[in-house]
Amino acid sequence: MKETEPEEAWLPTTEQMLMASERAILAALDTNLLLATRALRAEHADTLDSERTIGEPSPPQVALTECILILAASLRELIASYRDATGRILRDD
Repeated sequence: MKETEPEEAWLPTTEQMLMASERAILAALDTNLLLATRALRAEHADTLDSERTIGEPSPPQVALTECILILAASLRELIASYRDATGRILRDD
């Protein structure tokens, strides 16, 4: 499983948080997801980058790591979409 490194975390300005306070916790969640994915990639670098035979199952910890990476990427995309929508609505992006 090879993916590009996710973009850096976004930190809202004070003014942006005043307009939509949920941005603060979403930025914290986004940053934590970024750090978690980097830590998992570092911990399992050898097994994530190795090519397995088709049909060969991943070891349990690698399979779970792959699931977490997929879910974290999806959640980061949703947070980015929410941030973009909020910025357009409030015209402060």
